[in-house]
Amino acid sequence: MDPKVKRALVVSVIEGILAVLINQFFGGAYLTGYFLWMGASSFFIGIFGSIPYFANMLQMLSLVYLHKLKSRKQLIVPLMWTARTSILLFALFPLMKRWGLLFSYLLYLYIQIAGAISSPLWQSWMADLVPTGTLGNYFGFRNLVLGLVQIPAMLVAGFILDSLGENIKGFAVLFLIAGSVGLLNGYFLKIQYEPPYAQREASLGFLQTLKILMKNKNYRNFLIGFTFWEFALGISGPYINVMLLREVKFSYSEISLMNAVNMFIGSLFQPFWGRAGDKYGFQYFLKVCVWAQAFAILLWALTPKSFLYVLLLQIYIGVFVTAGTSQLIFYNLMQVSPPDLKTEAFSLYNGFVNFALFLGSILSGAIVSCFEWLNVKVWYLNVTSVRLVLFISFVLRIFAATMITKLEFGRPKQVTVVQLIRETFVTNVIPWIRGFTANLKIFRKRY
Repeated sequence: MDPKVKRALVVSVIEGILAVLINQFFGGAYLTGYFLWMGASSFFIGIFGSIPYFANMLQMLSLVYLHKLKSRKQLIVPLMWTARTSILLFALFPLMKRWGLLFSYLLYLYIQIAGAISSPLWQSWMADLVPTGTLGNYFGFRNLVLGLVQIPAMLVAGFILDSLGENIKGFAVLFLIAGSVGLLNGYFLKIQYEPPYAQREASLGFLQTLKILMKNKNYRNFLIGFTFWEFALGISGPYINVMLLREVKFSYSEISLMNAVNMFIGSLFQPFWGRAGDKYGFQYFLKVCVWAQAFAILLWALTPKSFLYVLLLQIYIGVFVTAGTSQLIFYNLMQVSPPDLKTEAFSLYNGFVNFALFLGSILSGAIVSCFEWLNVKVWYLNVTSVRLVLFISFVLRIFAATMITKLEFGRPKQVTVVQLIRETFVTNVIPWIRGFTANLKIFRKRY
């Protein structure tokens, strides 16, 4: 392997670790809690949830400027460096009183847009960088490391917020840490090697690109199926965290601990799904995980005031969603995207599914606002507007999972339960981690 590529693969792991730290101190339940504390209404929490999807819709605009770039780094580095460093400003917005909430929404929108524009370029960059045939291995290893970093970061962030309180001091400390790490993250993006980027003479344009990609049956099936699937996911929006904070009355430390368990289990199973997919085909496993994720939202909707229940649910989600669906979608997308139009295929896919997520999130905000009066006792549950959107999301996910099951977007191989068990940690994952670590010489060679 080219030494420059080896070094870039190591740098990508370090850059990913820093990105994980940023996301853990600026995101999830903490950011939801921040906007609730700043005075955001139920509808505006829905708007907050829709901002990332709205921003990601703009990925389709990348088709306009792709042909003008000499390299992907020239756009990714300045965008992500400024976006992640600007998180520092969130520590000051509460001092601006009524304008603070507006400015925080606007800056959050910019951060999401910067990430959205960079995403297809980064995916294309990594697709060119990682050697063919090792996608599952490399990303399984990378995601394992990132997942293990997430766990202590989650616990520390939750402990800080609970210790300092849901106030300007607590949130300011979290965002100051995230913004400072963002400054360092930009440096590692800057020094990472980028393979030569084939500059086009002219952009194909949105309609022309769409026409070409829609002729590819596997890509078309994948795009249609997962556009509807993501709409179903968008309906649940950010309201799981709202339910845990406001209805189930969990502390930030409890939420952090449960998320840490999720990520720990997900990290353990990242290599499992990657290795199994490399060997037997990613399509089969993706469909299994889609059905598992469909039922996960029903389990969320039925959540009682029980720490043990949510803990077990997070283990389930860690295996099938965090380690499964999230990564298997990416692997399948890499495989169904035409080699000469990978960046365009990523942009188009991300644009479509995020438009679906945006619509679903806006709709969920409207439903919660319209049914805020709802509070009906059913068995042990108080069915509220928040739980209502989770039930609606479940119904839509079942329809979407049925649709995806019938689609073909690759060449799946038949796999038995015995074969699946054979991919467990003792026989596959542990030897793979040792061998792959040795190949990359991550802990042996200094650059």
